Amino acid sequence: MKDSSNKTIIPAGELEDWQSWQPRELLPSLATLTPGDLARLVVKARGPMVSPASLEERLQSGALPEPEPEVFHVEPMPEPLSSEEPEPEPPAYPTAAELEAIHQDAWQSGYQAGHEAGLVTGKEEGLALGLAEGREAARETFQAAWEPLRQLSGEFAASLSRLEEALAPELLTLALTFAERLVGEHLACRPNAIEAMLREALASLPATLAQGRLRVNPADLEVARNFLETETPETMWQWIEDPAIERGGCLLETPQLRLDLTLASRKAELLAALPGGTDDDAGL
Repeated sequence: MKDSSNKTIIPAGELEDWQSWQPRELLPSLATLTPGDLARLVVKARGPMVSPASLEERLQSGALPEPEPEVFHVEPMPEPLSSEEPEPEPPAYPTAAELEAIHQDAWQSGYQAGHEAGLVTGKEEGLALGLAEGREAARETFQAAWEPLRQLSGEFAASLSRLEEALAPELLTLALTFAERLVGEHLACRPNAIEAMLREALASLPATLAQGRLRVNPADLEVARNFLETETPETMWQWIEDPAIERGGCLLETPQLRLDLTLASRKAELLAALPGGTDDDAGL
């Protein structure tokens, strides 16, 4: 490998007055160097190797200008910082008076907070207890006031039931009597009222009826005859007057069936349908 440096290596024999030095030792004495000393330094730093004797002769003969001395400003080295950190000051402990004041403040704050919490809790518990006691007292008062009314209501219901049982026959007799009077007045006002009864009877008979027998009150015979001859002209009827049959009723007989449409039979059916009614009540 070829050395790219153009500087000549100075043999050790050509070096004069060589000694080791440090930059710190050299810098303060640069101003006192002679031109020969400076030349030696320049030769060492830059140019080709020239003997110090020839360089000094050139300087003395004027062939080389005498270099102006360079002035170096050397700043003093800063003092090393101390690695020791300052010790922290010890904490200041409270005095007895301060401790007592802290104790009093804490006690007062705790007492005040506990007092307020106790008031709120006591108020809520007292309100709940008061409401429960009030409800219980109201319930007992209501029960005491309601008990006589409950007994009175039971006695009234029992009395009403006994009264209904006692009055039922009389009320039924009264109702039937009233109904009979209404029927009598209705027949007196409408002599042809038996036609409605006969129309219902024909609905229960066969469509073609050869013969039949009708037993009616003499007062209803003419109306019944005219109606049946008009409605069933193909049927041969036998007319029988029966004063025992109340007006408005009839007894219709055919070879296939027998229809009792008298008021007595209808009243018996009504009594049998009513609660507690029997066939014995038909004679009322």
